[in-house]
Amino acid sequence: MVRSAVSDDRLLSYLHTIAKQNPYTVGLILGQSSSGKDYVIHFAKTPPIQSQDAKDPPRLTAINDIDEEWVADHARQATRTLPGGMYVLGIFIVSLEDALNPFSPKIKGILNCVHKHLESQKYLFGNTASNEKLVLNYCLTTQQVTCKSFEVGVGSVKPAEFKFLASPIRWAQIHCKYQMDHVYHISDNESDWPLKKHIGIILDIMNKNLKSSIYLFDGELKDADESVESIGKKKISRNSKLSGHDDNFKPIHVCILQPCESGDLNSFEISDSGNQIRIFGNVVSKLWLNPKLSISGASESVMQDILRSMSTRLEMHWDSLTEEEHGEDMNSVHEPPRRVLINLPNSNIAISDYLFPGEGPHDAKISLEEMLDIKINSEKDVVDAEGQADLSDYYNEAAETESEEMIPKKTLETTPSLYYIGAVLALFVLILSLGLHFIQGN
Repeated sequence: MVRSAVSDDRLLSYLHTIAKQNPYTVGLILGQSSSGKDYVIHFAKTPPIQSQDAKDPPRLTAINDIDEEWVADHARQATRTLPGGMYVLGIFIVSLEDALNPFSPKIKGILNCVHKHLESQKYLFGNTASNEKLVLNYCLTTQQVTCKSFEVGVGSVKPAEFKFLASPIRWAQIHCKYQMDHVYHISDNESDWPLKKHIGIILDIMNKNLKSSIYLFDGELKDADESVESIGKKKISRNSKLSGHDDNFKPIHVCILQPCESGDLNSFEISDSGNQIRIFGNVVSKLWLNPKLSISGASESVMQDILRSMSTRLEMHWDSLTEEEHGEDMNSVHEPPRRVLINLPNSNIAISDYLFPGEGPHDAKISLEEMLDIKINSEKDVVDAEGQADLSDYYNEAAETESEEMIPKKTLETTPSLYYIGAVLALFVLILSLGLHFIQGN
């Protein structure tokens, strides 16, 4: 079966534009795969390698000039920005000659390297269930577009069909707000573990909970095989019917019901815990899914979005810590980056960036324009989906706990003082009594 892919025709114009800038260019194909068909949302040109010695970055002059590791790292960074259900589907190459006939070993090397990098981070969910990757070639000499698929691991190359559509691709929109308030207890023999190891265990616990959770769509439990479009389609107004225009799909709200621990109390083991990590807050998810996708597939995409977002920001947070903070042995508050959303050009599909405390829309604008080769016209287009973390409740709880702990301590400190004061007073009374007795005796 020939693999097929579709995209909006604006992406064909994008290929024409970058071909004028450089006859040799490589980039990423971003989109969603569903039932053997790929739905492409964006082409992202891989930025040139920055050289400290040269004023201008080097230009590609042949396919063999492409740095495999650089493209693979670009794929990993771009995947972090994608909502759940979206992936790096492959690469595109702009060249003077036909780059796919014959299929260059260099291209195979790039795709193998991309697959490996996307597989390296556990909860990135960088690769689709299929190991096939698309390769799109725009030949500047013939101005023709050809496409093939390459199966990583097997090494087989097959023809593929790529179509540019005049009408936009239709998507079902999923909204979800995942609330977390989990306390992770650390035993005495685990207290010297690095924070990164504890973070990995917390992500494993989250993954286990999300896999066993129940997902409600618009407040209802749906059959796993039911399609997303059956619950998300708007009623078409009479005017829309007359004009032949479909109103698209209304957003579907997903609620996650997590399992509770249950069982015989005697089966639980009680152990001492000297330390703990409490992780709390909200993860805001917005997904765009193929309407034909099943409910089970949509639930999987929501789960992947949450874990992809959490693992990305926790890894970024870990990388930002200093050596002293890695091994700190005190009460502290860690505030990982928050999520912001930015629409792709001429699209309602939004990708994510992550801002540290103190960073604003300008920082997201610089980061995404370079990584995804897009133009953000205004910082107002950067939507702060989650907002700054409110730590007032945490500090109030910590203050109350500290004051409660100080009460017995102050009692212990004042008790000896009272004892000495009482002894001195008793001695003074004794001396006074002896003096009076001596006076009266005379």
